[in-house]
Amino acid sequence: MKKQLTNIILAGAAPDTGNHGVTALALSLLSALDKRGLQQATVLDNGGSMRLGELLSLHYRTLALKPGKRFYQPNNMHQVRIRQMFGLPSPILSTIKNADAVLDVSGGDSFTDMYGPARFEQITVPKLMAIDAGVPLILLPQTYGPYQFTKTRRIARKILNAAHLAYARDEDSYKNLQTLLGDDFDPQQHRLGVDLAFGLPCVGGDNTPDDLPVGINVSGLLWHDAAAAAEQFSLKADYKQSLIQFALKILEDTNKDILLVPHVRPSGGSECDLVASRAFKLAIPSEYRNRIQIEKNANSPELLKGTISNTCWFTGARMHATIAALSTGVPVCNMAYSMKARGVFASCGQQEQVFDLRKNSTDQMVSALFASFNQRQKTKAELAFSLSNAKRVWVQQMNDISYALDEPKEKLEVVYA
Repeated sequence: MKKQLTNIILAGAAPDTGNHGVTALALSLLSALDKRGLQQATVLDNGGSMRLGELLSLHYRTLALKPGKRFYQPNNMHQVRIRQMFGLPSPILSTIKNADAVLDVSGGDSFTDMYGPARFEQITVPKLMAIDAGVPLILLPQTYGPYQFTKTRRIARKILNAAHLAYARDEDSYKNLQTLLGDDFDPQQHRLGVDLAFGLPCVGGDNTPDDLPVGINVSGLLWHDAAAAAEQFSLKADYKQSLIQFALKILEDTNKDILLVPHVRPSGGSECDLVASRAFKLAIPSEYRNRIQIEKNANSPELLKGTISNTCWFTGARMHATIAALSTGVPVCNMAYSMKARGVFASCGQQEQVFDLRKNSTDQMVSALFASFNQRQKTKAELAFSLSNAKRVWVQQMNDISYALDEPKEKLEVVYA
């Protein structure tokens, strides 16, 4: 029998960004809580006024809380935040105030200052608004840090101390959480979990063994302005050349075809994987291009997960593209550009399948990718053994989160920042 859960707000997982990894977080959470009796959910996004949304037959409300310079707009998060600090009314503030809890996932990996001060502010404002409204804040499984600056560390500590619950999505992030909080760390409040997307429904995947292609996600973030990305993330390897040279080894040395799986679609703007995939295909000599296909029809996270599950081996830099492979038992390696990948892969015993673009040369990346491809049968057997534990942890954390929504709500301390 379903429990009678109540009214939540979901932040940090807007389903209208074109990033299917972020949408996957929203869908995973809503699907899990729907099975546990959730009555009403409002998802913060970048659209207009309150309206109805739907993901995989799950119905919810959407409400815009947008960053940007258009301060005059009533749904601009900076205007709403200032109105809250001065005690002025706002429909959005009323919606937050009337919620039973705010659940925030920060896009899975954005609760950091690594992407710049504007992005950090965008990620933290909904958290601070929930705390100052006296509404319990639950930080869903995510990465914490890195925090390079004193101010951002201070704000992160305040949020983590005030949160009703805070889940790290892997052991590395959990250790960062403990280090950041020091004596304020509380194992009842600050917990270890796994990424929400491990519970994402999978549609269309049957894992048939007949001549499956090699799957690759080409990251628009790293491809479109490769020089800027290399500087921002301190990459040692050339990302483009690593992928191109690896693909050529597959095409020249094996009979495998390649399937490119974009995980951020056109509305992703300058980070669009679809555009990057087309450019990647054109960079391959013409005689091989007929063996490279671009997935264009899987336009939702659950369909993309099904598509990825029908590859013999997969690689990518997008975290949630590789999680789709991990969680369906597909041998996979991650082309890492930050700390976030190693811990998530370690949750399935696959940390050795993370190859760091910041530490390896281009030649080393190509060799590592091809070696990973060649040992895919061994990796598949290992995943079959270790994946069940990650999925058990996922079920337990969702049960615990649903129980927490039923706990008495206490007024929380105001932490203006």
